[in-house]
Amino acid sequence: MVIGIRSIVKFLTIIVVAAVIILGILQLTYKQTYSVSLNGEIIGYTRDKIDLQRRINNYITKGNGDNIAFVELKEMPVYTSCMLKRDVETNDDEIFEKVTTAGTTYYKYYAITNNNEEKVYVPSFSEAEDVIKQLKDKDSANKDKLGIVEKYETAQAEYKSVDTCVSELYVKKVVKQTSAYRNIGTQIDNSQTAAPTNIGVTLIKPVTGVISSRYGIRWRDNHKGLDIAAPKGTAIKASAGGKVIFSGSGHGYSGYGNVVVVQSTSNVVILYGHCSELNVRTGEQVAQGQVIAKVGSTGISTGNHLHFEIRYNGKAVNPQNYVYN
Repeated sequence: MVIGIRSIVKFLTIIVVAAVIILGILQLTYKQTYSVSLNGEIIGYTRDKIDLQRRINNYITKGNGDNIAFVELKEMPVYTSCMLKRDVETNDDEIFEKVTTAGTTYYKYYAITNNNEEKVYVPSFSEAEDVIKQLKDKDSANKDKLGIVEKYETAQAEYKSVDTCVSELYVKKVVKQTSAYRNIGTQIDNSQTAAPTNIGVTLIKPVTGVISSRYGIRWRDNHKGLDIAAPKGTAIKASAGGKVIFSGSGHGYSGYGNVVVVQSTSNVVILYGHCSELNVRTGEQVAQGQVIAKVGSTGISTGNHLHFEIRYNGKAVNPQNYVYN
């Protein structure tokens, strides 16, 4: 009886020792790990399933912090405990790449809109803000119609640099040109009580006709000169001699149409506006009484007439103080 018990104990001891030896050999040869499967296919092995899954979860919900917003997965990875030979490497990075690329990637970027229409795209909000700021600093005509829209799409947009966006979106303001003929509020001498200024020049009538609009304040503006109505083509004579400093249209004389401007003295300039024809050129010297142009209705005009204007020291004065009185 005693011999039987001793035999059993000895046998069990041998089994335990053998098990310990086998486990030791297994621990030296194998390591505890997890196989990772996606859609039923093993894609790799990991030692730390918790850390790997946390990394995957963070990516699919938050993206990469740049222009990938998140990843949508149909299947999550499955982890199965297993023993792996110690000389076999785990591949967490490869598993991560396979899992994240198996889903649908949504990209985050920003559209800059003009009047609610998407125009250009940039990858970051700070770049979009910079574009808007630069356009406002440049006083772009569309600065109050610009906006920023955050986008989430499965394809990346064609991004452009900040400078390119600014260049493409900038709209130069169109400044409505105000006729020199009408914008004369600070250029006119409306003194009614003071004696007329002696401008040092004796003038003759440039044309014979009917005064249709006098110098000074009228219903639509301050009138710089004197309008003398006459048939189209009536000869216009130089009221005083001098040098033609301009013959043509525009170039600071917007609204006058075809105009001749004569510098009679260093202080006196005489202007003849709305002409149908010009008979002299810039730079010519003209004599008093010489035909320099013909009556017309060019520029801002409602009928054939001569706009006759005298400027003394840069300020318009009443022609009727010197002629047509």
